Parts: sequence; structure tokens; C-alpha cells
Amino acid sequence: MGDRTYVYDASNGLSDGAAAITASGYAQFAGADGVIDLGGNQSATVTLPSIANTATLYPQRARIDAVIPIWLTAIKTSSSNEVYKIMAVLSNDPNFAAYNISTNPLGGVEIGGMLEFGYGGSNDVPNGLTTPAPATIGGDMYELLLCTQQNNIHYQYLKLYLVLSGTTPSITFKAFLAQLMQI
Repeated sequence: MGDRTYVYDASNGLSDGAAAITASGYAQFAGADGVIDLGGNQSATVTLPSIANTATLYPQRARIDAVIPIWLTAIKTSSSNEVYKIMAVLSNDPNFAAYNISTNPLGGVEIGGMLEFGYGGSNDVPNGLTTPAPATIGGDMYELLLCTQQNNIHYQYLKLYLVLSGTTPSITFKAFLAQLMQI
């Protein structure tokens, strides 16, 4: 355990670690995509003047600086080419659908934060380290920091998306959204 502690709230669950993840996709919590509604009012918008860097704002959504503690309980790196990218993705559409100004103006997905695990020689980071085998009790804890405001847009929904590559990737972890606090 690091220098911080986090209060667990099941309503903020993003991954329950119930099964190994072997393909790219959204993390699962209680048998479904782990999605968190951060609150806000989808129907209220403020139109800004043309000199602003965004056309509209959604004032009811608050900026949230948070952390996603990730307890890595199993990871496969034995083929020496597995890479696991865990991304906190944000959207104003609960379905995380593609952005289309005429049919889905609230859609679109933005990355709020990301961690990369796996075999060091295959990681994006030059001279990266291979993720070590997790502790047998509790796993190893990593912290994914994120902000729900990106490019002056506040986002209401949050999920974890994984991009897996390599011969036979397999990763198991537990994760939830927590308030960022310092002890």
C-alpha cells in the first residue's frame, strides 16, 4: 500500500476482477460495463460567443480530479510481447457512442487518463520495465489519476477501456473511482 488510502464505494466500481480479461473492451463490474454517472444536467447548455474555443458549456457538471486505484491481481507477460493499456474514458453520452453533431451532439469519447502494463520491450515507453507478477495476497496497487474536464469540456460518464495486444494477453484487476485525498 502506498502513502494514500481510499474509501471504497461499490457504486463507484469499474472492475470487479471476477474474470480474466483476454481481449480489448470495457472493464466489467457486476456482470456489465462498469460505468459511473458523475452527475450533471444534460439538457442545460450555455452557448458561447464565436471567439471561445468551444461552442457550448454544460455548467451543471463539476470538474472532478480523482484517482482510480487499480489492484492488479494477475498479469501474463510470458510470451514477451503482451501489452495492456487501461484508459479512463469520458463521455457525455451514457452509451459512449460516436460523436455526430446532427444525430448525437453529446456523444464522443475522450481519454481522461491511462496506464500501460506488460512486457517492457513491447511497451510504448522506451526501456520500459516489465510489470512484475502481483503479490499473492491483495495484488499490486497502481493509481490512475484523471480529470473529468478535458479541453474545456466537462464530462458526465466514466468507464475503463482496455487495449490488449500480444500473443495471449490475460489480465485481472479490481478498480473503482475514489476521491483524491492526501494523508
